[in-house]
Amino acid sequence: MPDIRLVRRQGSQIWIWSGVLAAIGLSVWAAAFIFGDPTDPAEQPRVGAAAQFGAERAQVLPMEPVPFASLTPLSRGDLGRLVRFSGVAETSPVRGNVWVRASDGRRILMRLEPLPPEGVLANFRPGRSIQVDGYLQNISRAEFIAWADSLGISIPRPPPAPRFGQLPGPEFARIDALFIRDFYISVRPEALQREAQPAGTAPQS
Repeated sequence: MPDIRLVRRQGSQIWIWSGVLAAIGLSVWAAAFIFGDPTDPAEQPRVGAAAQFGAERAQVLPMEPVPFASLTPLSRGDLGRLVRFSGVAETSPVRGNVWVRASDGRRILMRLEPLPPEGVLANFRPGRSIQVDGYLQNISRAEFIAWADSLGISIPRPPPAPRFGQLPGPEFARIDALFIRDFYISVRPEALQREAQPAGTAPQS
């Protein structure tokens, strides 16, 4: 009986693998054309002077202060905000802390941090007008009470309630809102030397 064996043709496999390799190469070329070649030296990350830091940066604009009178009521979202305070000093400075009254009638603690020279502190006599930029910061109620005692601040207290649990009337709430207890204004000495007004007395309310 004759020996008949089926032999797979080698030429067909060569063409198949050639087609696969050609398809892979075409895919790599298309990806490099669309997404760029990561091995290109021009695409490599640059450091130091080669990075040209600042060459394409936008111009740095100075921070503009917000009028303090426009922030009412104050909230925790205002912490760190640069404000422009306009008003008068109601007490003399005590270790760089002074009680001030804004143009809208609200009172707030102002801190000169760090402590400026004595010549600058002279601008904070009671009744002296002030216009200065500072940053809103928070203060604990216990620390505020301690500074209020040191500065001799008179904080209004609610009148005795006729009945237990009765809240003060709207008139007291309006007055109480003028005394800010949870925030203070932090002022740098250079801001004082630049913007504090050395003269002028505002009328008392």
